[in-house]
Amino acid sequence: MIRTLRNVLTRAEVAHLVQLAERVPFVDGRATNPGATIKNNLQVSHGDPAASEPGLLLRDALLRNPEVRAFAVPKQVARPTLARYEPGMNYGWHVDEALFPSNPPMRSDLSCTIWLSDPADYDGGELTIEMGEQRLSFKGAAGDGVLYPSTTIHQVAPVTRGRRLVGISWLQSWVADSHRRELLLQLDEAKAIAAAQPGGGDARQLVLLESLRTNLFRMWADT
Repeated sequence: MIRTLRNVLTRAEVAHLVQLAERVPFVDGRATNPGATIKNNLQVSHGDPAASEPGLLLRDALLRNPEVRAFAVPKQVARPTLARYEPGMNYGWHVDEALFPSNPPMRSDLSCTIWLSDPADYDGGELTIEMGEQRLSFKGAAGDGVLYPSTTIHQVAPVTRGRRLVGISWLQSWVADSHRRELLLQLDEAKAIAAAQPGGGDARQLVLLESLRTNLFRMWADT
């Protein structure tokens, strides 16, 4: 499943991150993928103290977002960073790393892009994701985001004009299986529909839906 996210960041947060991006140093993106000939971008190094503020701001924005919590059921979020693409830069077809070298190692279940540049300010730079025989392209408004399976093959198309600035991160879910996460999401939706009925819905139906959702989560959660 792929989930587009509206207004992950407020306008003020977008403006602040853009200002920070003018002050923090960017390094060759291959610093995290030595020898990767398909990666041609710039990013803020996690080892740079200047990366702390944008990383925390992006992570807090993700964790407070109700769609992220419902869709991803996040257990752990890799510290986000900023990535920048100038004209001629791109990131060729690839799949994200399965495990991040944290302690303990973090499994990447979902990848996340949050746009910081207005789409009118640059040409190209679409995030393209392969889903079976389809190729889906995304280029969101500043402050919007997209969550997609880290298992997918994807690319960032070459930027031909302007500058593409994004925040990127990865999430480990409490529920590794994407089909099970989808069922939990459907139960959340069913409960919301039931609660919206006149009088607040049937109390027994609501408690049964909550019991089903809670106990399936208990059964499937990584602990």
